[in-house]
Formats: sequence, C-alpha cells, structure tokens
Amino acid sequence: MKLVFAVALAFAFSSAAFAKSKKHCMNSDGTENTSAASKKQCKKAGGKWQKLKAGGAASTATQPK
Repeated sequence: MKLVFAVALAFAFSSAAFAKSKKHCMNSDGTENTSAASKKQCKKAGGKWQKLKAGGAASTATQPK
C-alpha cells in the first residue's frame, strides 16, 4: 500500500514539474525570449506567453542562407 502511494506521489510531482515547460515567451518577430521565465516577465518584456508547438525546438532554429 505504501509503495502505491509513493509511486502516485512521485508521478504527481513529476508531471507538475514538466507542466511549466509547456509554455514560453515569444517576441513579436517570432523569436523565443529565454530571459522571461514567467507570464508576468514576458508581458513586461513585450512578448506573448504561448504554448509550445509539437516541433517547438525545431521551429526556433535559424535557417541557413
């Protein structure tokens, strides 16, 4: 019984930790503002707080010219 409780508790904390990384701050030109870690900081910096897209890491990479 204690094992089930410990597993459920660990799962609850791990999903809460990952929930913060599902949103990020985007500047008006489409680049990510990494200095703004919260919605409030993002608004002060003039950005938009948005959900990450499925290919979020690939979309922020610069394209070769």
